[in-house]
Amino acid sequence: MSETNIVLITGANRGIGYGVARNLAKQHVDYLVIMGSRDLSKGQEAVSALNAEGISSVTSVEIDVTSDESVAAAKFYIEEKFGRLDVLINNAGIALDVKDRGKYPLREMMKRTYEVNVFGAAAVTEAFIPLLEKSRNPRIVFTSSSVGSLGRTSDLTNPWATAQIPAYSTSKAALNMTMVYYANILREKGFKVNASCPGHIRTDLNNHRGTGTLDEGAVNLIRLATLPKDGESGTFSTAQGPQLW
Repeated sequence: MSETNIVLITGANRGIGYGVARNLAKQHVDYLVIMGSRDLSKGQEAVSALNAEGISSVTSVEIDVTSDESVAAAKFYIEEKFGRLDVLINNAGIALDVKDRGKYPLREMMKRTYEVNVFGAAAVTEAFIPLLEKSRNPRIVFTSSSVGSLGRTSDLTNPWATAQIPAYSTSKAALNMTMVYYANILREKGFKVNASCPGHIRTDLNNHRGTGTLDEGAVNLIRLATLPKDGESGTFSTAQGPQLW
């Protein structure tokens, strides 16, 4: 029997993270999914919901990506319980320009968005590298977005080119660069580090205005999370294929 792969997904109690956790655990019996959430009770509720579907290879951990103390505590818990991490999916994210438009001045909105979408993802990655180094096939996946693609948004025929979401879109562009940075410095250690846009999926992040389902949004993220040792690294893609930078 193959060794169980230990996976941590941040922001997994709802939305894309929940969809990835659900489908990954269903489709890959040799994967144990740790569902990270800021509020442990919400993470436990998500685990219970999946258990009710007959999905047992899931558990939860409290992790607030904006808190170094919370990240360190989650790392300690996973190290003590499992000894290593095989896959990290940096999924936690916010879109204040969509969800809370007008609530914050631009500077504050940008700060809050980057704190989660960029600084949080980088801090979590940095913290968990030592546990990932203990894996035979370490993989890191960043949940990005095509609105962070300079190539797509500089094309004025693209309907998203003039979308008024400066904090979210620029944070995803920065996240892509964060991914490339880690892909480059970890390549010699055998890490597979990639970013994926799940698509315009109906989630709380966009007030459920998306057109795709959680199952559809999970497809490419799961593909990247389960890459073999000879899989790609340093890429930005969707379920349809490579994405413009």
